[in-house]
Amino acid sequence: MKKFNELTYLGKVRRFRRLAKTALEAYGMDKDEFRLVRLAGNALFRVFQSKSTSEKKSNNRYEENQYLLRIHDRSEQDTEAITLEMLWLDAICRETDLIVPKPINTRDGSLLTQAEIHGVPDKRDCTLLGWVKGRFVTQGIKTCHFEAQGRIMAQLHNHAERWCPPKGLSKRSFDWKGLFSDDVGAGLANSEAWSLLPHRYIKPYKAVAQKVKRLMDNWGKTSDVYGLIHGDCGVDANVLFWRGEARPIDFDGSGFGYYAYDLSLALEHCWDDVLYPQYRTALIDGYNEYRSLSDVQLKHMNLFLAAFYVYMGLWTTAINQVNPKSADRSYRIKRWQDRGLKFIRQYL
Repeated sequence: MKKFNELTYLGKVRRFRRLAKTALEAYGMDKDEFRLVRLAGNALFRVFQSKSTSEKKSNNRYEENQYLLRIHDRSEQDTEAITLEMLWLDAICRETDLIVPKPINTRDGSLLTQAEIHGVPDKRDCTLLGWVKGRFVTQGIKTCHFEAQGRIMAQLHNHAERWCPPKGLSKRSFDWKGLFSDDVGAGLANSEAWSLLPHRYIKPYKAVAQKVKRLMDNWGKTSDVYGLIHGDCGVDANVLFWRGEARPIDFDGSGFGYYAYDLSLALEHCWDDVLYPQYRTALIDGYNEYRSLSDVQLKHMNLFLAAFYVYMGLWTTAINQVNPKSADRSYRIKRWQDRGLKFIRQYL
């Protein structure tokens, strides 16, 4: 049998399908149909349960008898972080009317299971989520979409502020160390990537990092400014829409961070659009319906976006160092380094 890393893409898919079937045994769904959604980091499968369950579901919330099986990549989240994410999603579903991916328990009542097969390295953490009903908006993005996103983000932040995570569980942090120093799954810490940056990035990156350090030291980590955040929520990605309502998905990259940072990421894809001022106003207007950021926090949203670009520039540099033959290397450089540097220079 070939080693896993020597397999072609299709060879890896075949093995992950076997692993998925094993994982689904814990939910009593190993006889049901499932299809690959994506294999990039986590392996994602859409599961179609053939028989109805006793649980009554609303047709406007989740696709009936359809689920998302995630086979987690350990380089992205460890068991502790996945457990915390599932507990947070479960609390949101139980304590609010917000529609987010709903955790599904195993037959023994656990929020995750571990599965292994010969030919795939290590035991893999696996989770099952209800399939949220909605669609991505890829064309015709309007201010109403940003308003809807602002509303859902404010409500998520409100819940995070009052929810107390179980002691002993942690997740990644989008604080100064988490952005500019830690290893975030590249196999090389961002602190080591600084010395590998092309010369033209160093001065502007350091200027942003210094500003962020002063700001975070001044703000601290009180619950009104810092808590659990989605970390990758945008109209262009990870937000579905159903009859005007925004429904965030993919909390895999969530963690502890500043609410203003989370909100700034919603505008990452459109800061160079001619309609950006209208989008930003709509996002904040929607947010203000349920929660208000202080003028000081709003004032520093561009700094947080600049911080995100430094973080991604360091991460990309680390990835390219570890895997210089990566097929999407040129895309990463253009998207996260070139585009990011343009914004940072504009900000500074």
